[in-house]
Amino acid sequence: MEDWAAIVARDGPAAWRTACRVLGNRDDAAECVQDAFAAAVEISRTQPVRNWRALLVRLTTTRAIDRLRRRMRRDPRPTEHTHEEAADPSPDPAHVAEDRDLVARLRELLPTLPGDQAEALILHAVEEWTYEQIGRELSLSPSAVGMLLVRARQRLRQSLAGDARRR
Repeated sequence: MEDWAAIVARDGPAAWRTACRVLGNRDDAAECVQDAFAAAVEISRTQPVRNWRALLVRLTTTRAIDRLRRRMRRDPRPTEHTHEEAADPSPDPAHVAEDRDLVARLRELLPTLPGDQAEALILHAVEEWTYEQIGRELSLSPSAVGMLLVRARQRLRQSLAGDARRR
């Protein structure tokens, strides 16, 4: 029997942080984390779990990407989402606005990436996992993870460059 209280206390914050960073909306993040924990319970009934934190972050990541995709299908226009600001107590307002715009645009573009690219990108860029850690979770070699990340960044750059040309 799993000690769910301990798992939630120890590994829940990592899942929450992932959901908040990807979704930028506390309500969506709460639902996403709840879905991830429910899926983790089901998985734990059929197989042993080696690393709860990795499982929860991965489940949260995939659910957050799915939620972004549903959001874009419902309303393809850019939306304002709350996002906790960086620790800098007095950021330059122009930089804050640019950062918000970039984050909002990246949230719009993330669902356009193939699932494995989006998942690898979040695990690496948001959660700061190594290529080896991502590879273990996705059953890929570190070099295959590197190629996923290269392709994901390339697609994002092309989309952002297209945005700049349209302005």
